[in-house]
Amino acid sequence: MALMDFAGRVAIVTGSGRGLGRSHALMLAERGARVVVNDLAPEEGAESAAAEVVGYIRDRGGIAIADHHSVIENAEALVATAIDSFGQLDIIINNAGVVSSVNFAEADRTDWNRVFDVHFGGTVSVCRAAWPYLARSGAGRIINTSSSGMLGNEGFSAYGSAKAAIFGLTRCLAMEGERVGITANAILPSAWTRMADIVKDPVILAAVQTYFQPEHVSALVAWLAHQNTLVTNEAFQVSGGRAARLTMAVHPTVKVEESTPEAWAGQSQALFAGADVRPVTSTAELFMRELVAADPDIASKIAEYGSGGLELNDLGRQTLDSHGVDPSGRHG
Repeated sequence: MALMDFAGRVAIVTGSGRGLGRSHALMLAERGARVVVNDLAPEEGAESAAAEVVGYIRDRGGIAIADHHSVIENAEALVATAIDSFGQLDIIINNAGVVSSVNFAEADRTDWNRVFDVHFGGTVSVCRAAWPYLARSGAGRIINTSSSGMLGNEGFSAYGSAKAAIFGLTRCLAMEGERVGITANAILPSAWTRMADIVKDPVILAAVQTYFQPEHVSALVAWLAHQNTLVTNEAFQVSGGRAARLTMAVHPTVKVEESTPEAWAGQSQALFAGADVRPVTSTAELFMRELVAADPDIASKIAEYGSGGLELNDLGRQTLDSHGVDPSGRHG
């Protein structure tokens, strides 16, 4: 298999002074990308983590530049660093983040908002500032960092909420990016970084240190960032040389004869009954499932467009197709 190189490509990796971001930046640079290594400016007297990574890349013949702009407040300036230095921008890897473990009821509002804003607000700001240049690239690539934390953990409400928001944002960006050649995907990584210090169990921590090196995650990230990779609108759990697609899914619909609280109380066991789940890929698809469940003849009515039928945009028609429901009125 031919080596996947990034010659002629320009990437921004946020939060890349250490940990996963550093690993992503190094792997892209090793394969020919020109990389903007973004990390916060160091405190007075401290060494710049971003500058250290840039020095490491340059010592090995790569091309990189350090950037210390805030992803929340100065995303436009961060993107300008790439444009002013290299004349283009092709890849965004949103990795910057902080973590804090405090129960929701005890969390200081400022601290809670800071965690949420760095993860989600920073991702939004960088994507917004980069979008026109990614579209100009013709093969723009966005890789956002979500987390299994979006599924919920005690003490991590800000972090989990931000990661869930990133998951939803990525799917929307992927849909909007199709018309301009931008792909957008999310990763839910597990790796041995400073954030792993929150793990207290020594057995678990040892396993993370042994098997979950950041380079395993970076390999998947680099694949998604490559100009020949057309994968989009996906989320991948990735760690230790393994990856799995993450999808949303719904259980079969449960119906009540009368919409009352008492009726739902009577159907509560049915709501939680074990059954095969069905993947759901978009809002439109889920809504179409609801329409078909409510009215099995909806396809025939859609076919009667112009005489009282239901008008659908292209996305809606694609959703019908994915259900095996032909807008002409035939059921697959």
